[in-house]
Amino acid sequence: MQARRSSPHRGRSTWQTARRLAGTRGACFIDAERWRKEAFVTAAIPEWNGAVERRKTKPRTVENVILPLDGQNFSQSAIPIARELARLHGATLHVVYVGEQAAAAQDTLKWLGLKSSETRGVVMDHRKGNPAERVIHSARDLPRALIVMCTHTGQQMNGERFGAVAESILLTKPERIVLVAPEPDHPAWKLRSILLAHDGTPACHPAAGPAAELAHLAGAQIIALHVATRRNPRGEEPGSLSAPRYVDQPQHEWPAWADEFMSRMLAMGAAPSSMHFDLVVTGGQPGSEVAQVARERNADLVVMGWHGHWDHDPSATRVVIRTSGCPVFLVYCE
Repeated sequence: MQARRSSPHRGRSTWQTARRLAGTRGACFIDAERWRKEAFVTAAIPEWNGAVERRKTKPRTVENVILPLDGQNFSQSAIPIARELARLHGATLHVVYVGEQAAAAQDTLKWLGLKSSETRGVVMDHRKGNPAERVIHSARDLPRALIVMCTHTGQQMNGERFGAVAESILLTKPERIVLVAPEPDHPAWKLRSILLAHDGTPACHPAAGPAAELAHLAGAQIIALHVATRRNPRGEEPGSLSAPRYVDQPQHEWPAWADEFMSRMLAMGAAPSSMHFDLVVTGGQPGSEVAQVARERNADLVVMGWHGHWDHDPSATRVVIRTSGCPVFLVYCE
């Protein structure tokens, strides 16, 4: 193990840890910055071929993708994401019309931008009833369903809230949902980089599986992000893995912490050994930190666990969805 200290780096407010996995063996590169201090540590990492083989033998977890559309331009922003996720998973795409006015099936297909040769396999759902309830019922009736929708689907409630349909669906705590902000636009969305946000607690472990699966299917890079907050007590939840308090002596704490964190992520569902994998640690407000790293790393998708707390505006989850600049995949963690 080697360590060296560099000169202060101006212009950055957070401390960061980056870990790169190359092939079945590699190096741990840690760039930890706090109070204008930096340290660099290299350490060997164990082989993880076994985890890769386990990942390859698992069945697909998404068989149906549900896309709610209300006939407005905002809701259409989720179309490229839904189509690509359905393609990656080999899943059936279900379009659920949730607009206020009746619409013919052929009109909805036009919104999808599909050619006549591409409409095969797309299922149109024109059930009557409450729009949000129709989407929820579809998700419950269809095996291994994933909801993909724009945050502004349904009538806009106010400036701080999402669309009425989106808000109603989120209040039911769906198991898995991908939310797409109307801006920026994603006309030809492809999955190249996935940001997996994790706070080190067992409750957020379920998010690692979908992230690893998508990275495997798309050949995408994974960036595992841990946001360490000072105000939360360490070890608050049994099995939690809190980041080290200090970086003054990184050769003592950080390599062991990074190895343990990555081992937990790989155990939940490892990506192929040829995949690029980074571990990033930041300190600050969780919502803003996740969004900032997503923008800086040009992430195409954020995957994160959430506890279903959706009844207050300033939640970290809302901040990530609004400001990360890419779709956000929420995995419900009880």
